[in-house]
Amino acid sequence: MTLLREVTETPLDPAYAEVAARRGHTHARRSTRGAERVAVGALAVALGAGLVTAITALRAPTDVRDRARDLLVGQVQERSSLQDSLTAQNAELGFEISDLSSRALAGSDPALVEELEVLAVVSGTAPVTGPAYAITLSDSAQATQEPGAHPEEQVVAVDVQIVVNALRAGGAEAITVNGTRVSGSGAIRGAGQAVLIDLVPVTSPYEVLAIGDVERIRRSVTGSSAAAHLSVLRDRYRIGVTSGSREEVTMPAARTSAPRFAVPVGPAADDDTTDTTDGPDAPPAPPGAGRTTT
Repeated sequence: MTLLREVTETPLDPAYAEVAARRGHTHARRSTRGAERVAVGALAVALGAGLVTAITALRAPTDVRDRARDLLVGQVQERSSLQDSLTAQNAELGFEISDLSSRALAGSDPALVEELEVLAVVSGTAPVTGPAYAITLSDSAQATQEPGAHPEEQVVAVDVQIVVNALRAGGAEAITVNGTRVSGSGAIRGAGQAVLIDLVPVTSPYEVLAIGDVERIRRSVTGSSAAAHLSVLRDRYRIGVTSGSREEVTMPAARTSAPRFAVPVGPAADDDTTDTTDGPDAPPAPPGAGRTTT
């Protein structure tokens, strides 16, 4: 009777019932996982869209930034125009002072007037005109196409210094770099990718002009250590080096400032160890010196 009751009341074997229950639970779990994946995917899409929107909003120029930039650009242009105007006014006043001084001394001491004219040319305080010898240095093509990638193939301040020193040693009476007059009181220094000539930034190509006896200057530069340095720049660093003559060149006066201190020259001057290698009168450096490789 017990066996008949079990057959009628529980016709399915307990093991089969357990497997059927497990299968139903697994199906329910899979359905839950599918819903979770859909929810996570939707959340990721929403977060991505929000991130893109935020980045776009941050990178897009706003009215405030545009106004600030326009204000700064306007101030730079205004200050540049004011500087040009003051420079021209200063040059006119300098010419007037020079003319008045020459007139005042012409009757009393003509020899002093001639000496002052020569010193004005040498010091760079007077504009000059005449034939010139030109040397042009330019960054390599690779350094021009990829700024900052090949610093060793860019012209640096020491290269310009060596050229200027060689031209001056060859008898140059006046020298300019990209139109800026080189004076004895100025300096040639580097500032990032630019070269400063008496605090005036100039960039590649650097055209160095020297007024004087062109043939004498050319022979002097060719036979100096500067020629070896230029050969290293051209052959090893692929820096452009060209030279030639100009029939007529007009050079402006240099920007000068009155000296603030004066020290008498005496025996103590022989012990002076001040470094002047960054000035236009510095001695020539060895070929290839001053190149940057990092």
